[in-house]
Amino acid sequence: MFKQIIKIIWKQRRSNGWIFMELLMVAAVLWYIADMLWIDMRVYNQPTGYDTENCWRLKLYDLNSSVAGFVSEEERTTTETEDLIALMENIRRETEVENVCASFYSHPYSWGNSWSSLEPVEGDTATARTRSYQTRRVTPEFFDVFRVKDKHGNAITPQLPPGEPCYVISEDMEKHFFEGKEGKGQRVRNNLQGNSVLVAAVSTPIRASDYDISDPCFFDVMVGSRLELMVKGFNASSAEVCLRMKRAMTLEEMYLFLESMGERLTVNNIYVYGAYSIAQQREDIIRSYRNESRTKIALMGFMLVNVFFGIIGTFWLRTQHRRGEIGLRIAMGSTPGGISRFMNLESLSLLLLTLPFILLFVGNMAFLDIIESGRIPISWERILPVVFATYLLLGIIIWLGIRIPARKAASLPPAEALRHE
Repeated sequence: MFKQIIKIIWKQRRSNGWIFMELLMVAAVLWYIADMLWIDMRVYNQPTGYDTENCWRLKLYDLNSSVAGFVSEEERTTTETEDLIALMENIRRETEVENVCASFYSHPYSWGNSWSSLEPVEGDTATARTRSYQTRRVTPEFFDVFRVKDKHGNAITPQLPPGEPCYVISEDMEKHFFEGKEGKGQRVRNNLQGNSVLVAAVSTPIRASDYDISDPCFFDVMVGSRLELMVKGFNASSAEVCLRMKRAMTLEEMYLFLESMGERLTVNNIYVYGAYSIAQQREDIIRSYRNESRTKIALMGFMLVNVFFGIIGTFWLRTQHRRGEIGLRIAMGSTPGGISRFMNLESLSLLLLTLPFILLFVGNMAFLDIIESGRIPISWERILPVVFATYLLLGIIIWLGIRIPARKAASLPPAEALRHE
């Protein structure tokens, strides 16, 4: 039957040519949109490397010298670092708080943009010297607050040497530096600091947001003099003090909780004046990505609706012109169901003939680097599923679009159909 269908398509190539071109253009555009949506969904569903549920960031500020309670330098008995640690301890003692940490431009969805050059003491230093890596400066509690695990799924905090500055590198960096060897226990050198630092653990890959892929990065675990140096450089009020609550809270409940702490939220000149949910910050950051995805879905839906009505109109007209042929088939013994199946197979075969041209189009787009390749590399594992999904969707639309005119044509009395022959 397929051979017969091909002959009919070729005999009617003048009218079929326009339908073929329409299907070819629609398949190309739909594949392009579907490919972008597939990348977004694939990247979105990958683990981010952290958990921000019930996590909040506190807003810190310094008391003004004109405000009552301001402590001058002459009256101070503690350093800013000690004040920051004391503030965190005050918060940690609360029964509703699970844990508290501090970081500098490093908490999830903060868009921290701190980069440093890093190279392994023993490993491939040639590639390391050609690039910089994102640095996340955090206190040891950071891994508990955001539940960052090592690559084996274990807690990281117990693996850190107490009171000693160290690094935690991501699994991407381990592969980049040590080529199949264990990164834990190795030493790396930061060109800014000069001395080598212990790699205490290897975390899972870390992503900046739900729509970004992971890149090699490392955590600079701040304790002792290292934390003191960061506070001196950026001030304690610039620290990202984040906490994980034991239960979900609304913004109003969080502010009531802070009010209940009263003066414990002030240590010398540092005080907490508010908080915001990191989950809400996440929503604000990925909103533009989601809006873009919705636009792609709306565009695809609009195209599919137009294809649906276009196919109905096209095949309705074709059916009107082929009444004689349909009458002959019915007179020769074809059933209404057989007529309907034949017309569906003819249309789907016409769609299938566009496949080699679509594959050529996709290959050309990949060769010219027009389609995205940064987040997911171009491969047959990416191209074939999207092509299959595109043709499956078009096939369903064609089947639905032909169903009405095909059934109407099949129900035509043979005498009436033969009158047009």
